[in-house]
Amino acid sequence: GVVYGNGSIFMCIWLIGALVCAGFFAVSYRRCYREFRTSLPFCSEAAARWLGKHPLRREVQLRQSDRVSTPLTYGIRKPVILLPAGMDWEDEQRLNYILLHEHIHIRHFDTTKKMVMVSVLCVHWFNPLVWVMYLLFNRDMELACDEGVVRQSGANSRKAYANTLIRMEEKRSMVLPFCNYFSENVVRERIRAIMKTKKLTMGIVVLCAGILGAVTILFATSADS
Repeated sequence: GVVYGNGSIFMCIWLIGALVCAGFFAVSYRRCYREFRTSLPFCSEAAARWLGKHPLRREVQLRQSDRVSTPLTYGIRKPVILLPAGMDWEDEQRLNYILLHEHIHIRHFDTTKKMVMVSVLCVHWFNPLVWVMYLLFNRDMELACDEGVVRQSGANSRKAYANTLIRMEEKRSMVLPFCNYFSENVVRERIRAIMKTKKLTMGIVVLCAGILGAVTILFATSADS
């Protein structure tokens, strides 16, 4: 009876914690989503040309809002790239970097991944390692997009992209669990990673493939024995 009673108490504590955690994320998203719906279409010849050169099966909308201070992406079936209304978008190079970064988020279905991670976080809210995993996941997701921007734009773009990242970070003022931001608190680490990004050569590809093949053969041999 005592064991059953303790189990019931722990179950109630876990359920309350999970509901509080889920409620926090749901309320935060709903509040910000209502603000996002007040955004207006973003009209720019440079942006239209960029989207025309980077088509996706899902329709990508460009909108602007005075409720955000840094670019972000939200939505799954109909993704939206939301840009700050007060920014000067005459710098076409900076606009291209931002659109490419957010476009990579969309192609990688990062919003869906974040929703899955938030769900795991709500279930395992009591485990501090899961919170660490969530923070590292967000950091790695941004680093992957940064690397994608540099690889597609060329190694010579590293300095200009890093400067863009710094300018966006200075204006960041909000956090939303189901959105993907152009900037994060790990801006210093991201800039270091950007400056270290190297061109992916055929030699590196062959080397990685060889290592992967060797590891696969090794584990297959171990399993058979």
